[in-house]
Parts: sequence; C-alpha cells; structure tokens
Amino acid sequence: MSIDASPPAQPPQMSPDGNWVWDGSQWQPVTGVEPTHEGVFAAYAHKVEAADQAVGVAQPAAAVAPVQAAAPAVDYSYPAPAVDYAYPAPEPVVPLWQPPKNSSKSVVLYAFAAVIVLVMLMMVLNSLNLVSLPFFGASSSAPAAKPSPLAYPIRSEFGRADDFLKGSLAPAMATFQQTVPGLQACTGTLSNSCFYAITASDNQMKTVLSVIDHGTIPLCLATPMKKYRSDLSLMEAGLQLGLKGYKDNQVGEVTNGVNQFARVAEALQGDVTALDGAKKTQCSPDLEGP
Repeated sequence: MSIDASPPAQPPQMSPDGNWVWDGSQWQPVTGVEPTHEGVFAAYAHKVEAADQAVGVAQPAAAVAPVQAAAPAVDYSYPAPAVDYAYPAPEPVVPLWQPPKNSSKSVVLYAFAAVIVLVMLMMVLNSLNLVSLPFFGASSSAPAAKPSPLAYPIRSEFGRADDFLKGSLAPAMATFQQTVPGLQACTGTLSNSCFYAITASDNQMKTVLSVIDHGTIPLCLATPMKKYRSDLSLMEAGLQLGLKGYKDNQVGEVTNGVNQFARVAEALQGDVTALDGAKKTQCSPDLEGP
C-alpha cells in the first residue's frame, strides 16, 4: 500500500447556514448557484478522489458535511466621516466707486455723524451768542457786564496827597499795627512766641517802607514824609536787632531791640499829625491843567 506524503486536503470552510463558502479571500454564495459551487469545490473534489484511489477507499455517495466554521467577526466600528472638500464661495469684491449692496450700517453711521456735526455747530453758535440754547448753559437773561469806570487823573495837589495817605499808606500801616501786640511776649527770654512776633512785625514794616519808597508823594508832603520814613526805619532797625539776638543766643540784644522799637513808636504819632497838617495847609486844592 502506498501512502501520499502530502496531508489530505481539508474541506472548504462554510457558513453555519450552508449558504456561503470561504474561497480564501471572501465569502461566496453556495445555495442555488451550481457553477460557483463547482468552481469552489473543483480543486477539493480532485484531491479527494486522488486520495481515495491511493488508499483504496470507496467514494462515499453523500457529500461530506462541511466543517462547522465560526461566524465571522462583526465590525462595529463607525465609518470615518466623509471629508467635505467644498470651499465656501468667495464674497464678491465690490469696486470702491460702487456702493455696497448691504449699506444699512453705513446709513446709520452717516446719520449719527450728521447729528454730531449739528450739535457741535450749535455749540459754536451758542458760544458766539449767535444762537441762544438754554440746554447748553447759555442764558439770554444774564445781565451784561458793566464797564468799569474810567480812572480820571487827580488834577489837584491836595487830591494826590489824600489819595496816597488814605489809599496806599493807611492800609499798609493798619496791617502792620496788627502785629505789634504780639511783641508783648518778649519779656527778657528767648521764647518762640517772641521770635514769631518780631518776625511778623519786621515783614510788615518792610512792606510799609516799600509803599513809601514806590509811592507818588506830592511835594507838599515831602518834609513831613521824610521824618516819618526815618522813624519807621529806626523801628525796623530795632526789630532787626531783636532777630540778631536770637541768632546770637543773646537775650540782651532781643531786649534792646524791642525797647528801641517801642521808644520810636511813641514819637510816630507826632509824625502822622504833621503829615495830616501839611496836607491841609501846604497842598493846594486848585485844579491843574486846562
């Protein structure tokens, strides 16, 4: 007995329902399609017949039952979404000299700009008093500003003397005299209150002297004003001596300076009387010029 060295051929793999057969690459229908069945089983029938002849086994009448094959695995994966290669249609390019079709926004912007220009124009006209608009803060009932009276030159010597004494010198002296009571704190000690009082009086005294030096003094007041200016200078010198005492830390200098100030101040009232008398007797009330 001869035995073929090659293993016997295996029957083809069929589906559980017997209607499909695996040909090695895909499932082929079996039921009702004889040409396909013969095409699929042709190689198998040839190998089986050759094997039976070699071993002396009779060919069975019935067809060999197909081997039960496992059902193919079902693929539950979702198919990949199709790629949309369509490009959006480009917007039509509108030439600059042609207005766009959708110009609703432009109309609104133009209207808003026109309102702004109108408001600005009304504000300008209101500021020029060409148009009266109460909501812009303008008031047509506001009283007009009265022109200041014209300053006429004083044409008499008496008038100029009176203007200087009452209009220039008197206010400066009134401010100075408000600082004099503070000098009472200077009682022979280097106190802070005395230092502040001397400093305040000295500053106001310099202001009075500046008014005299830069004022227009008529000739009729020249002599009494010279004496008045000299006494004020001695009073200011006493204040300077008191400040020097604080710098030198000398109580004696402070005391001497304050005493000098007070002694000269007693004679100052006579100077004021002399100035008033000169104004009344020496300054002419006659008008000058045409």
